[in-house]
This record gives sequence, C-alpha cells and structure tokens, in this order.
Amino acid sequence: MTSWVAIAYGALDLRGWHENQTDVELMLLATVPSEPIGLAGVPAVLWRKLMDGPVPDAGLDKAGQALVREFAAAGIASDDPSHPARIFELRAPWMSSPVHEMVYALVASVARDHGVDAISIKGPMLHRQGLREREHSGDVDVWADPAHLEVLCTALESWGWNGRTDQWSGLSFNHSVALEPGSWGCEVDVHRHIPGCADDDSAVFAKVMENSQATLFAGVPMLTPDLPAHAVIFALHDLRPEARHGKTAVEAGEHAEKLRLGGQQVLQFANSVKASAVLEPALRLAFPAAHLRVDHEVPLNWKWRESKGWWRAYWMIFRSLPAGERLLFIRRAVWPQAEVLAASDGRAGRSTSSLIGARFRRIAKLFRR
Repeated sequence: MTSWVAIAYGALDLRGWHENQTDVELMLLATVPSEPIGLAGVPAVLWRKLMDGPVPDAGLDKAGQALVREFAAAGIASDDPSHPARIFELRAPWMSSPVHEMVYALVASVARDHGVDAISIKGPMLHRQGLREREHSGDVDVWADPAHLEVLCTALESWGWNGRTDQWSGLSFNHSVALEPGSWGCEVDVHRHIPGCADDDSAVFAKVMENSQATLFAGVPMLTPDLPAHAVIFALHDLRPEARHGKTAVEAGEHAEKLRLGGQQVLQFANSVKASAVLEPALRLAFPAAHLRVDHEVPLNWKWRESKGWWRAYWMIFRSLPAGERLLFIRRAVWPQAEVLAASDGRAGRSTSSLIGARFRRIAKLFRR
C-alpha cells in the first residue's frame, strides 16, 4: 500500500511569525531546483499531516490523493518513508531572514545528497554564541571537505549559484570560492581552508568536524562549530592581513575577550589546527595565566597576505603550492583567463573590445608592482 511523507530541502512554519504579513502558513523548498514556495489552507494542512506520517493513500479522499501527487511531482512529498530529505520538525524561522535560513538548509541538503561534508561557519551562529553583535551576514559561509569542494560548487549551479570569475580557481591556495546567487540575492562562499592554520587542509577540516554539532536550519540539520572552535575561526577571519589591499590590521586585543568566551578549550583547539602561532598575541591576552606552547611556525598562507608587494606574495604562494599546481599558478599570474581580464576591465570601467590590450595592461601592471 502506498503511503506518503513530507520531504523538502527546507521547511519553515510562518504561522504566528511576527514578520509574516501574508496568509502563507508554510515556506517550503522543494527537492528539485526551484525557489521557496508558500502553502496555505488545505494544502498546508495536508503537508503538515504528511510530516507526521506516513499517511496511507487509502486514508485520503480523492481530492487529497490528487493533491499529494501534485506535491510529489513538485518535490515536496514522497512515497519513500526513508527519503533523505524527509522533514520531521517544523519550526518558525530563528533567523531574521527566512530566505537566508533557507539557503543554509539548501546547501546542507545538497551537500548531504552529494556525499560532501559541510560546516556552516560565521554568520548567525556567531551571534547566537555571543561572539558578534550583528545577527547575520549578507552571504552564507560554508566550509566544505577540501577533497570535494568542487563537487558541492558544481551541484549548487543547478540551483542558481554560479562561481564568480576567479583568476585562481582550481588552485589550493585559494581559500574560498564565491558563488553568485542569481535570483536568490544571497552569495554563498564555499571555503577550502581558513588562512592561519598551519596544518594540512584536510586535517584541519577533520578537527573542525570533531568540534561541531548539528544545528537545524529550516528543519535541516547542518554542522556548526562549537563555541571554542568558532571563536578561533572568527579570530582567524577577523585578524587576517590584507596588506596588498591596504587593509588595516585588527588589533589582537579586540579578539582577546571573544577568545576568552570559549574558555581553555580555545587553546586546545588552536593548537590542534596549528593556529597558535598566528593567534599567539591574542591568546596571551585572553589567557595570561595559561602556559602557551607554540610548536609550529606562522604558515605561508598567512605570511603572503602580510606582504605589501605582489611579487613577494606570489613567490611565497608559489612555494606553498604542490608541485602539480605550480605551472598553472605561473600561467594564471602572467596570462589570466579571458573572462578574468574582461571582468577586471569591466570593474575599472574600461571597454573589453581588445583582449590583447587587456593582456598588455595586465603584464605592464605586474612589472610596475
């Protein structure tokens, strides 16, 4: 006998939600590429019934049977009770922007279905954990298993996110890939690593996984770092130098209090991912009585960002790369992709009619640096 359950890549209960000015009761994200849909009245009642299911087909009248098949065709119901996208909990939005919460749920669902481990970092959890006053960012930050980062980025393309034209795509020193949102209006930044950690990218990711717990985003569980791990991640993000772009360095004292919130486990986690060398000034201010032993050097992924000269930065990046990536790095540095040059000229307000002219300007700029 056929029975039905509720499925979705994200589900929110908008009944009684203080920001809801419509008659929409449920916001759902189907399991097929689409944007969130709203249900109200009889359809909303049926979907909630399916969530408490399974509901046998014979238990529905003819109108209900027809409606549940429409749900199945739309990707919000299934006759498989073990469907990976089955929704068991329906809650009101806990973020001020339901669309952002849906994006987290979407990324978590897509990652799960493609076998990619992913962790939500920064954003709303920083606020929840008392590390930041601002509630959430304009974009969604995800740390993906470095070995499968491209799988996740490619999978999100069908949902409307496209990789921004990037001179360094495919190179492991590039710490994140920015995915442009199209109609969603919310960029997704998929991180390969966090600069400042001296350990291997995969080893660091594994440590973060160990120090994370599941948090529900629109009914979908996604890993988020615990307070000590997140305090370290946030400090590394905020203290990261960008000397070539004239970024003003954040003082270590600004993060000492935030690191202190995570307690002594902050020291343990920073050591486990080899971030103590970078964070040493802030850690000593946060834990003046602790014995801080640093057994590693500041990594090249941090040092090249401190360099004020591009050539020196390029040399340090080159040294940090695996042998198999070095030729590609040289090629991209001297002879970037045509779309990168076009995008660069577009940002500068120049015409891109001459690719040769754009390449000449690029090479001249390198030598001026």
